Formats: sequence, C-alpha cells, structure tokens
Amino acid sequence: MKSFVSLAMIFLLSITYRGCSAPPTDKAELPSFSYEEELLEYAEDSANVKRDNFVNTEELESVINTDLDAVDQAIKEYTLDNVSPYYRVFFDPDTNVWKVVFNYYDEDLAKQAVYMNEKGKTLLIVYIE
Repeated sequence: MKSFVSLAMIFLLSITYRGCSAPPTDKAELPSFSYEEELLEYAEDSANVKRDNFVNTEELESVINTDLDAVDQAIKEYTLDNVSPYYRVFFDPDTNVWKVVFNYYDEDLAKQAVYMNEKGKTLLIVYIE
C-alpha cells in the first residue's frame, strides 16, 4: 500500500510540473555548475549523501535537453515530505551532468539535489539541511 501511495504521488507531481510550469529551457541556457567540484565536497561516508539504490538506474533512449525533462526524471528520486516542491535546474556542460535541486526557493525546508547523467541515470543524491 505504501509503495502504491508513493507511485501515485510521483505520478501526480510529474503531471503538476508539466501543467503549471514555464516553457522548457534548453540546457545551454541554464545556470552551470561543476559536477567534479561538487563531487569532491561529499565524502564517501557522509550521512547526507546517497550513492546507490536509485530509482533511475537505466539510461533513457535519448538525451535530456530541457529543464522540464530533467525535472520529470529527477522527481522519481524525490523523497522529502513537501508535496509541492520548488525546484531549480543546473547543467554541467563539461561532464553532461544535470543537477535538480528541490525546495531551492524555500530556505526553511530541507533540500534534495539529484545529479543525473545526460540520459537520466541518477549518479548521486545529496540531502541539504
């Protein structure tokens, strides 16, 4: 029952994002970041870092090119309690890695950053308090 509720929530969140969001933004127009630099910040034994047991373990057939497509993929990894999270999307053109940060605009809530390769396979999840 719990997994059914989780799947239903993921489905509703993905529909909500598409229905209420701005037009898609191409990855070349998004703020950039350095995946390699951020990866150095997270120690192997950090409690706030998840390195395996992801939902997105298979690559998509095509490359993700827009922020909305990245959010649609990253929301499958979302585990925080806030039902309607804000999000901010970044892209690293050097490594072709996406970063979707949930709850970015509300500083009072915990945050979750999902890092994915250009084909939507999750590489890392960081929980930010």
